[in-house]
Amino acid sequence: MGGGSGDSAPSDSGTAATGSEAVVPAASAAPAAASSAPPALVDNTPAVPEPVAPWVAAAQSRQKIPYWAIPVLAMLPFWGAIYMLTLDTPTPTELGAYEAGDEVYNNKGCSGCHGGAGAGNGNNPALIGPTGATKTFTVPANQVTWIALGSAGYKAAGLETYGDADVVRPIGGGMPGWVDSLTAEEIMDAILHERSALNDEEFSVEMWRDGFEEALSALLPADKVAEFTAVLDDWESDPPAPAA
Repeated sequence: MGGGSGDSAPSDSGTAATGSEAVVPAASAAPAAASSAPPALVDNTPAVPEPVAPWVAAAQSRQKIPYWAIPVLAMLPFWGAIYMLTLDTPTPTELGAYEAGDEVYNNKGCSGCHGGAGAGNGNNPALIGPTGATKTFTVPANQVTWIALGSAGYKAAGLETYGDADVVRPIGGGMPGWVDSLTAEEIMDAILHERSALNDEEFSVEMWRDGFEEALSALLPADKVAEFTAVLDDWESDPPAPAA
């Protein structure tokens, strides 16, 4: 009995070994089979682009700015600056002495007292007619000093009358002095209007020059005399003319 149990043990061991050897070749055969399969093919054919519309292709290929235009555009600011610098300054429109005198007379106080046509009223003398401006002041110089200084200025100078002809008037108190509120040119223009437009006196620079600086220097400061004289100098070089 003891001998039988001893013989069967090796037989079982051999069977187990044989079974183990049978499994090992089967497992090692799987990778060999896998390695024998052909590799997968890769498609390297380039993709065909979608067609572009003709107008899109034309826009993409068109040259946006011509090469010759680039320097032209770059120089435009410089040309613009040069053009602006070469433009003449607009000459302001200036009224002639006759038109300016009408403007002063009617809009700066003269017509309010003496009337638009110079006929005057009960309190203010007329500038036309037998006792008008050209009859009271035979030379414009004396009219310039009267309008410049007025009643108060004449009285302050010790004068009791105004005018230089037979029509000499006593100084009342109503004539304002305009030398501080109007320019020399405005006063001269207003007097030209009163003598030429209202009384039809033809402008004559010789008449205006008659005793001009002497009369003004006797009553007005030197700087004011220079201002009035400068206006008369301008008139002599470019005589005022009535509007057409």
